Amino acid sequence: MAHRVPEKTLTPASLPMAMLKIGLWEDDVSADRIRGDAVMAAMYGLSEAEAAQGLSWNRLSSLFHPDDLRAHPTPQRHVRQDGGLFVWEHRIAPAPGVVRWVLARGHFERNADGRVRGRGIVIDITDTRMDGVIDGPAQFLAAYEASGALLERIADRALELCGMIRDLEPEGAEYLRILIEALLHELGRQIAASLQESPPAAERPRGTRIH
Repeated sequence: MAHRVPEKTLTPASLPMAMLKIGLWEDDVSADRIRGDAVMAAMYGLSEAEAAQGLSWNRLSSLFHPDDLRAHPTPQRHVRQDGGLFVWEHRIAPAPGVVRWVLARGHFERNADGRVRGRGIVIDITDTRMDGVIDGPAQFLAAYEASGALLERIADRALELCGMIRDLEPEGAEYLRILIEALLHELGRQIAASLQESPPAAERPRGTRIH
């Protein structure tokens, strides 16, 4: 039975401007190397140099809340190893005594050489959690066939625009950045809604690959 989309849905107008900071990440699974930009580094309590150089999965996952990490081990492993889409709302602990909520969205693909690579965004949603705009436990949603393929293509183009805008002069980029980041956030929410109706990640037949 399909899940209903929660009635409390974020819109760009409801987002605090301070929360509209979106980190970009990429994951070379074969090399066990996850890299992030300066926004992701600040979010996770990392130095910019460490995030740019890349972290192992064990190092990055040590920053995840242990309860949330244990809650969905099988679908996480399958998506990262074999490919697919995912949206994960969960907690991180960037420093002792500090807990924050993030929304991570990404897409893993296996290339012709058999290497799996992923890329996506991570958004700090702590403020909306604290304000009660979003509630409920951590959840990991995944799909192996692109049920939200059009949304994913739009999100990929928005990611490219986000990277280009960050190369502009600050005075000309700020308003464009806010608009693009609001778009990315809304796309992340809609992709999550589309994954609500997809088969559970753990049910994917082993050996099936995304190309």
